[in-house]
Amino acid sequence: MLKTMEAYQPLDAVTFKQAALEILKATGMPMHYTEITKVAIETGYWRAQDEDFIRQHMYQAIKSDIRKKRYGSVFEEVAPGTYQVNKLMVKD
Repeated sequence: MLKTMEAYQPLDAVTFKQAALEILKATGMPMHYTEITKVAIETGYWRAQDEDFIRQHMYQAIKSDIRKKRYGSVFEEVAPGTYQVNKLMVKD
């Protein structure tokens, strides 16, 4: 699976973490990772035919950042699968 991730390049070469952060900052409200994925596709980060792949890796990227950095993560989980920008770590 790692080889698939390395070989896959989003349309404008942004990472899942970067896309999620930009989308959450733009909306200013908590979103479920499936909603983040839909917005990422609608705004042109990735192609619609890759939605299942994107959804899975969007979730993994956000959860991984939270697990690794804990309170230092740029994301904050407010409900199962629902995230917002950690305002303590990300300044506008």
